[in-house]
Amino acid sequence: MPSAPISPRAFAYLALICTTALWGSIGVVSRALMETIPPVVMAAARWGVAFAVLLPLVWPERREIARALARDWKRLLFLTMVGGAPQSALVYTGLAQSTAINLGLFNSTIPVLIILISWAWSGRRPRRLEGVGLAISLVGVLLILAHGDLRALLHLRFNFGDLLMLGAMLVWAIYTLGLQDRPQSLSLFAFVFVMALMGELLTLPFAAMQWVHAGGVHLGGPELLGLVYIGALATLVSTALFSYGVERVGAVRAGILIHLMPVFSSVFATLFIGERLLFYHAAGFVLVAGGAILGCLRQEPVLSSQASGKT
Repeated sequence: MPSAPISPRAFAYLALICTTALWGSIGVVSRALMETIPPVVMAAARWGVAFAVLLPLVWPERREIARALARDWKRLLFLTMVGGAPQSALVYTGLAQSTAINLGLFNSTIPVLIILISWAWSGRRPRRLEGVGLAISLVGVLLILAHGDLRALLHLRFNFGDLLMLGAMLVWAIYTLGLQDRPQSLSLFAFVFVMALMGELLTLPFAAMQWVHAGGVHLGGPELLGLVYIGALATLVSTALFSYGVERVGAVRAGILIHLMPVFSSVFATLFIGERLLFYHAAGFVLVAGGAILGCLRQEPVLSSQASGKT
């Protein structure tokens, strides 16, 4: 018997899981690149790669892009500010003064921020399963970050870099909610291209100043390969997949699945930089995945004619 076709909702969840896997790899690659590349330069280079890859792909849509820029430039500028190169620059600037552990902790606040902002913004109260699933998933994230001893969270130290990263998580939560109102005249790739274009225009002057202040930056083979990876895959593909998923399952459900990101980060760190996978990792993975699944069990009618348009 032929297998049943995958439903749009199931495919959207699969896209979101792939997104968190790609995001989970960014910390490993970016941490290595930050040894030689300043944070704003890295953010500009990351989105510059995405721009270069997309340019030939979206060239047939150039007229639609021009019309969207003329008609919806304010909305596109807003989404670029909270989800494009400026947001990446904020994350990298904070990370340069902080630790990967703290970054993982702050990433775990995104689902909570999405629910709180959605509640204040549109009056959408969290469903019971979403709240329970979010709480279980958050415990799993904290268990991983605390290396199995939740008391260790009391001894974490925060600095100005941490405040910058927390601010970056807040604006990303706003971006996630704003995605549902992105201009539907643009395909997903055209939308990401516009974000890359506007983000480059906003960050390149600051990247140039940072480049000069650093006395230039040496980009060897490993650095170029790393930038191509985080620009072409971890940024371009993940941004398109995330937009696709948010439009079909809603910002809150998409936000809950962000809790999977520290899981993937730990797996990649074990595979590629030699960190050990311990019992508390496994326990945390079960809690994170179980909470995310529980929070997404009850379907919500967000598949709209708007979301079923261009992809």
